Amino acid sequence: MFDIFSAIVKLILNNWIFQWFINCGPSDSYGKMAMFYVFLCTGTYVVDAQIALVRLVTRNKYTLESFNDVPFLSRSIREFWGRRYNRVVGSVLRESIFEPLRRLFSFSPTSAALASFVVSGLLHAHVSISVFGASSPLPAFTFFLLHGIACCAEAYCPIVLPKPIGIIVTHVFLLLTTPLYIGLFTRAGPDFFMLNAPSLLNVKWLPQLPVPNFCPK
Repeated sequence: MFDIFSAIVKLILNNWIFQWFINCGPSDSYGKMAMFYVFLCTGTYVVDAQIALVRLVTRNKYTLESFNDVPFLSRSIREFWGRRYNRVVGSVLRESIFEPLRRLFSFSPTSAALASFVVSGLLHAHVSISVFGASSPLPAFTFFLLHGIACCAEAYCPIVLPKPIGIIVTHVFLLLTTPLYIGLFTRAGPDFFMLNAPSLLNVKWLPQLPVPNFCPK
């Protein structure tokens, strides 16, 4: 039941943010990027629905791995990337980059993790050029390199922040670095979002939240 409820709530919020975005012009304001973060996190309603279906059909014998694990509760950058956000891609990078480097070349965990972020940065730099026509791949690559360095620094930092403070510090760092990559999406404008509209956007049975008449600043 929780997965069904989660899917419905995420679907409503995702459609609401989408409709808000298509009414706003291109912008890389921190407010809009914060909303895009929520848009990304709520876009996993399809996975939640699939999890509910698999559990129902198999009578809770089997399930699927969730795409995210409440990334808003991440108390560190390592926790955000390693256990909470985009777990599917995280598993792919772990199995294809991190573990082979550890096993075949005796990389330290820190070096292998940084190499994984470098590969991820190169992939996203390619996306920034091929999809968004960015003038330079460096900002997108720098975003993931900075996050890789932050994860490595955390591994050697003996200080463990209280959970509320850790969550705030983590998301301040995320917000301050998002213009390097997420800004590509928020600067793309309504045309990009219309080409990538969420499913079930205008179905009549879905509750519709009122769309604000202002844009995130």
